[in-house]
Amino acid sequence: MRKTRLKSSLSLTLAIPMIALSVTACGGNNNDSGTNANSGAANTTNSTNANAGKNDSSAPKEATLSFLSAWNGGGAGFPQDQENNPVAKAVKEKTGVSLKLESITTSEVEKLNTIFASDTVPDIVNAPYWSTTGGEGQVIKKAAMEGQLLDLTPYLDKYPNVKKLMTQGVAKDFAEFDLNSPDLEGKQYVIPMQTPDGTPESIHNWNYGLYARGDILKALNVNAADIDTEEKLADLLTKIKAGNFKDISGKPVIPSGTMHNGWDYSQFLSGWSDYNISDFREEDGKLIHWTQSKDQEARLLYMRKLITNGLFDPEAFSNTDTTANEKLATGKLAVFGAQSMIGELQKTLYKSNPDMQYELLGPMKNKSGNIVTQVEKPGRSGFPVIFLSAKIKDPDAALRLIDYLNSDEGRLLAYWGIEGKDYTMTDGKPTWVADVKKQFDDNPDVKRDEGLNYLSGSFMGAFSSEVTWPIPDDQKTQWEKLEASYSKRLPIQIIDKVSATYLERDWPKYQDFRDKTASLNFDEEFRKACYAKSDAEALKILHGIQDKFKSAGVDDMAAYVSEKAAARDDIGW
Repeated sequence: MRKTRLKSSLSLTLAIPMIALSVTACGGNNNDSGTNANSGAANTTNSTNANAGKNDSSAPKEATLSFLSAWNGGGAGFPQDQENNPVAKAVKEKTGVSLKLESITTSEVEKLNTIFASDTVPDIVNAPYWSTTGGEGQVIKKAAMEGQLLDLTPYLDKYPNVKKLMTQGVAKDFAEFDLNSPDLEGKQYVIPMQTPDGTPESIHNWNYGLYARGDILKALNVNAADIDTEEKLADLLTKIKAGNFKDISGKPVIPSGTMHNGWDYSQFLSGWSDYNISDFREEDGKLIHWTQSKDQEARLLYMRKLITNGLFDPEAFSNTDTTANEKLATGKLAVFGAQSMIGELQKTLYKSNPDMQYELLGPMKNKSGNIVTQVEKPGRSGFPVIFLSAKIKDPDAALRLIDYLNSDEGRLLAYWGIEGKDYTMTDGKPTWVADVKKQFDDNPDVKRDEGLNYLSGSFMGAFSSEVTWPIPDDQKTQWEKLEASYSKRLPIQIIDKVSATYLERDWPKYQDFRDKTASLNFDEEFRKACYAKSDAEALKILHGIQDKFKSAGVDDMAAYVSEKAAARDDIGW
């Protein structure tokens, strides 16, 4: 499941690159004292509530629950046999729970609106929750306040591993204003997933960037590290277009593009980004909202330059997940912007045409001259969440499952499979059985169908497998080593500040502003402007959407935030 923050709120769409969906999840330790995240040792004897709700003393009560992964492409990690794969069978033995898995290949917001409008909410749903003031989070919060989500508060003391997920690895400002919004009146409806374990080392590096086919770089005698500005990138793409390069089918390559729905075209515009954690920017000594930045004109004109010169995939913004993966698998895209996509590429292009292996460009430089990389707070702000339907017949079964999977024993099962069959324990650490590891390395689909992908990505938080079970270098696959090499070049930048965005919520006209801008979609207008007939027409579209935000009061809001921030020393932009 690729996680992309790009598809969240309007501000995150253009201001903070990130979301989509990866099989690997982030998180931390459970609340059992036998686990030490920094030691790499796992205690498999801790107590859990796996047997809570049993109908006798020997076996947990059985239940079959529906589960929806409300992520575009989120079913990629689902095993072919949902109920009889080894991990699912072991989970049922421990918790009594079987899952009927469903995923989507459409808009997350649309799917959530559909299930709430039709009152057909599955028992368990995993969905994006980047903010409660827009996008999926706003839809989920509204459904909670209308009684469609189960209030989890009365259950938390019974399930300590679930309770711990509510706080560990969650940014303090996000916890205060979003996760525990005053509008929710002290009730808790969502469970954070993929949160770090509380240590900087546990924050997952998504390795966003621009990746170029290595054989093309070699043919052009270009060093990937030298391409670190938009000007150099445009020059490279121009050379690629003129170079008559082919995909594996012998058809012309597309100089550059993205994955599904334009994810992540902001990587091509990173020269106008900075290390930001809020919707506000300082320009010319004044605080402004990101929609009003003068950089928007430069970003638009650069994107138009790529498109009008035939340097960017004209279908990028409309690609489905399937279409995008096909382009990736055939080497159709000479350069793409997103995560490294190794999970897909190692099964396809890298197997058939290893000489075409993509290389990380740059890293690119931002407007301050620093490398473009992932910016985080000590805890995560916005993450996937799990919520339960208010109509679920057996909430204890769902919480029993989540509680178990977030125990030491449950995490070992989800990540490593069956002890003795898939792995052995040595000095408190799991190690793959050699033959099994070779099967998994040779064909990742084998690992998926054993049930070793879907639980870790959808049901776990406050945990990091990389911290708890670091893989020795001599045991890493070539793909793990490659991913690590990207992370080394893209170190995470941590900013321990409260996001200025939260200050706007106290602005007296905030709700009026929200109402006036509810139907405005800056990103949609920006994309439309990219394909306008002329630069003048494109700028007219851009200025039109900016003016609509101005009319709604965005400048007054920025002035209010600036005044409030001046009275504090813990606010970050």
